[in-house]
Amino acid sequence: MAIQFDVVVKDRPGELGKLAAALGDKGVNIEAISAATGGGTGYVSLLITETMRTREALRAAGYEFVERTVLTVQLEDRPGRLGELAKRLGGAGVNITSLVTLSSGGGRVQMAIGVDNLERARSVV
Repeated sequence: MAIQFDVVVKDRPGELGKLAAALGDKGVNIEAISAATGGGTGYVSLLITETMRTREALRAAGYEFVERTVLTVQLEDRPGRLGELAKRLGGAGVNITSLVTLSSGGGRVQMAIGVDNLERARSVV
């Protein structure tokens, strides 16, 4: 399991740079990142091991954020494996709220998956 920070930013040039600089200035290393925009707002998901420093850096820079524990899973890197896992989770009533690829290679892929029911998801994975 890992901690994911979901940060809201403005959808305009330079905002990701400001966020990354605010974290870097506090010595926070970004382990994995995913970002998207919609409706004039940017959404950045960060996986970071230094949770205390991350909270402090985000608050000091005035960012709105939510943090959550996410599952880390490793799957065989072949067609259909993510679909199989997502179907099992859905069949157990677990909603996937985020997904970030952490690494891939050697026929394996590691992902961080945010879910609405962590305990139930753990029993399925």
